[in-house]
Amino acid sequence: MEWYSFLPQDTLFFRGAEPAVMGENHTASVIFPPPAHTIQGALRTAVLREHDLHPTDYNHGNYAEDHPVVSAIGRSGGESPFQVVGPLFRWGEQLWVSCPYHWFTEKKDYEAMEGVSSTPVTVAEPISTRLIIRKSGGDLYWSRGREMVTLGGSWVPLDELHRSAITKTIAKRGSFFVEELHTGVALDVATTRRGVREHHLYSFAHARLKSDVTLVFAVTRPLPLATSGVLTLGAEQRFGEYRKLAPIALPKRESTLFMTLSILAANAETNRHCVATGRIVYYGGWDLHRRFHKPMRGYFPAGTVVDEQINENCIPL
Repeated sequence: MEWYSFLPQDTLFFRGAEPAVMGENHTASVIFPPPAHTIQGALRTAVLREHDLHPTDYNHGNYAEDHPVVSAIGRSGGESPFQVVGPLFRWGEQLWVSCPYHWFTEKKDYEAMEGVSSTPVTVAEPISTRLIIRKSGGDLYWSRGREMVTLGGSWVPLDELHRSAITKTIAKRGSFFVEELHTGVALDVATTRRGVREHHLYSFAHARLKSDVTLVFAVTRPLPLATSGVLTLGAEQRFGEYRKLAPIALPKRESTLFMTLSILAANAETNRHCVATGRIVYYGGWDLHRRFHKPMRGYFPAGTVVDEQINENCIPL
């Protein structure tokens, strides 16, 4: 794998799946960190830009499939030959990964957490197969406690993921960035001049990384990119600097459970291996090849626990 950091110049804007219909909806939730496929598309565009290949010619298939750049990033409209691992947060020199969804803590302890804190963690374990419980297949997992809540959706330092301590350093979702509300006017798209639509405002939440925090991700095969450059990411053409990093060692050990560092497509295969997960998330986006909206698709969130190493985003627990 090759590892990269990304530091945006300003806020980043990744809108949720809510519709934004003039006269009906005027706000939308923020998605952060961005899904892996968004970074994947940004990297493909960056490779084209750095090698002076015009995106229109690329979309029209004017470059041969054996062209070095096309071989590296795939043909337009086709599957990418590389995958993105993460993204993760790096705070100072410490790398943070999603907490697995089979980690739990008592509700009172979770509600008492403020930002980053040392938190008691209970790991769910298989229920005895002698219990008479109807199930579809595989082991059932449980955790002992009064009112337990999952730590999935929170973050833990990578070097503490396999630590057997009862308490771990846990960071809540908003520990690495702040949400800023940006309000603007709506456009009247019914007219050719695209003027301002009267009496309509839109407010969207943007994400701003806190001081000393960067996004970190890996690609599963080398890309013909410079050691540093500009990456355009998200809506409104927000950009920042990417930098190649020294290799980062992900955990390798024998295990019967694995955790994904990124989203997993919500399909029958993933569902069959799923042990613990959170709420399904839905993503769409803009298809540069078709120049139209992508269909909404469901994904299991980062931190989902599975019983098989489905792809290179899955690390052993």
